[in-house]
Amino acid sequence: MKKLLIFIVVLVLVFFVYRLVFKKNKDSGEKPVPVAVGKPTAAFDESVTQVLNSYYALTDGFVNWDTAAVTAGAGTLETTLAHLKVDELKKDTVIYQTVISTLDLAKMNGATIKGSHDWAEQRHALNDLSANLRTILLAVKYDKAPAYWQECPMAFGEGQSGNWLSAKAAIVNPYLGNKDPKFGKTMLNCGETKMTIDFTKVDSAPVK
Repeated sequence: MKKLLIFIVVLVLVFFVYRLVFKKNKDSGEKPVPVAVGKPTAAFDESVTQVLNSYYALTDGFVNWDTAAVTAGAGTLETTLAHLKVDELKKDTVIYQTVISTLDLAKMNGATIKGSHDWAEQRHALNDLSANLRTILLAVKYDKAPAYWQECPMAFGEGQSGNWLSAKAAIVNPYLGNKDPKFGKTMLNCGETKMTIDFTKVDSAPVK
């Protein structure tokens, strides 16, 4: 009778120890402690600003149908993209991976613009480049200046839209520009702002 009682006590103790260990492991697996992510440094913000400035200069080349300016602008953009300080984003895996994968695509778009001698191909690459840069701005919540996501409804023909980023709300269309073979400069201001990307104010967010 004494041995049976000891056995029951040991069994109960084993059961409670097992439950305690199992619950601890389960909780640690399902409820990871979130990593605190600090605001990017001024150096990171400046590297994004440099990317945007080179991109805006590139779109000016498209506006003016200036192939030399477009090629040179793509070269400058290539440099600023290479110097984007993405390592500062490593504390947040999701943001870091989003920016890294999108940055690679933006670099390929820029290389296409720089290396191509086909104006239509360059314009399509600009469209893809613009979309990828917008993704980066939204992911990092760039807050040094607003950017305007704009659209031309006939950038590549009737019903074929194209998008770009602008530092200003006013429409200056890089797809039709001021020397279009068909429209001349009559479509320079064709388009509309589809989204304002503005994180410059506390608790602000993009406005569609």
